Amino acid sequence: MASEDIAMSDSEKQSSKPFTVEENIQQLNSIDKRIVELMKHTSTALNSLTTPTVGDDSPNSETATLDPAAQKEAFKQATDSFVTTLHGIDVHLKRQIMALEEAGIINLSAADKQPQTGPNATTKPSLRPNGVGTVGNLDVGWLNSRSTRVERDMEAELWGQAKSLLERETGSS
Repeated sequence: MASEDIAMSDSEKQSSKPFTVEENIQQLNSIDKRIVELMKHTSTALNSLTTPTVGDDSPNSETATLDPAAQKEAFKQATDSFVTTLHGIDVHLKRQIMALEEAGIINLSAADKQPQTGPNATTKPSLRPNGVGTVGNLDVGWLNSRSTRVERDMEAELWGQAKSLLERETGSS
């Protein structure tokens, strides 16, 4: 079997360019909308399996008849749509994760991870963020929660506002 190289067209070359920030945000918005679709498909699937109660006042209860074949078909369509939508979300989320990794925001590569051997083995800390809030052996969230700088700055700002309010009030009386 002889393999032949195929030249890429301009449209194929453009598809390999990294997405811009705007495109990534649009894709995240699209993922968000598709997650809402997942909930709708789930609702449709569950509604197709439920039987209407005798005292149900919903407008569909008058026309709803127990047709097992129709219920089964509605459930099948809803679950097929659910799985298709879920697959699309999975693919788009993987693209977003790869974009974060390309931007250097997270590091999920297996090359930086060393296998642990022995009961007390530890991994070598990396100064690159790992995507879960830690840098090296430091938990950035823990460090930030211990800082009182923001509180002190806010308190100083409030005291300044109170002082200026009192000066205005005493000066105008």
